Amino acid sequence: MQTGVDLHPGFPARFAEVCCAVNFHFLKSFVVCNVTEVEPADMMWCSSGTWLRTLLSCAVLLCCVPAFGRDRWVVQEQRGSLLMYSEFEVDTERMWAELGEVDSELLEATGIRATAGRVEIVLFASRQSYLQYLSASVPQAAARRAIFLKNGEISQIYAYNSRSLVVDLRHELTHVRVHQHLPYAPLWLDEGLAEYFEEEEAARPRSSRREAVRWKARVGISPTLSSLERIRSAESMGAEEYRNSWAWVCFLINDSAVSRQVLQNYVRQIHRGEAPGRFSEYAAAENSDVLSRANSYFRKMTFPLTFASSEE
Repeated sequence: MQTGVDLHPGFPARFAEVCCAVNFHFLKSFVVCNVTEVEPADMMWCSSGTWLRTLLSCAVLLCCVPAFGRDRWVVQEQRGSLLMYSEFEVDTERMWAELGEVDSELLEATGIRATAGRVEIVLFASRQSYLQYLSASVPQAAARRAIFLKNGEISQIYAYNSRSLVVDLRHELTHVRVHQHLPYAPLWLDEGLAEYFEEEEAARPRSSRREAVRWKARVGISPTLSSLERIRSAESMGAEEYRNSWAWVCFLINDSAVSRQVLQNYVRQIHRGEAPGRFSEYAAAENSDVLSRANSYFRKMTFPLTFASSEE
């Protein structure tokens, strides 16, 4: 079985190829994956410095990644196009249920559909093990509990055991589905969706972010979509930008059937390979009243939309 993890003697070389492709093409929150507020024709960029960093990271990987045997993985399980490898015992039935919930809710809310593309989920027993495995080729992993990488048609999620593992996997799978379904995605939308669907439905009204957004809106400080649309990379996003992206996704999904439809239409156009432009401009042209309701929603932050997957 050929995978992006070390299940055969040729793993180190293959993983190096994966990371070369990742560093050049789709490394989450690093090079291209989150520099997404651009049109498709503008996305194929790579400076000479980026080329050099890519080559160096691959060279380091070839020297530093050890060859591990099949015994490394306590769990090796597949469900459809999802494959899970874990260094520790994990409640796989719960994990599959949580990830299936993300897929069904994401489809219902936005029209973003899971594809048959292979998704490899690699779970490490500790942060130390996670960093030993990734730090040589993906230094950004040091600042994250989990990370999503894309290698051609294969998507890979790396995470380590923690109390937030379910949240981390839901978050990263949302990124996977966004990038499987769409040729490009605005950064605020990509991150906002991941922040939204990382929480189970019952937990969303209790989110600590909700009170922060409500309080600020009630004193006249609401998240502004135009400022989010100007952010060019994930490195430029802080806690406030992530929270505001989440708030805008909350608004579009929950305010009304009309706001949700505008979001779905926007996603559909991108999926078809069209370039609908900035969402703020698109939404104003689609329905001039939609965005004017945002401030009122932020003062309440309600979650009336319920999903069939949560009622079963």
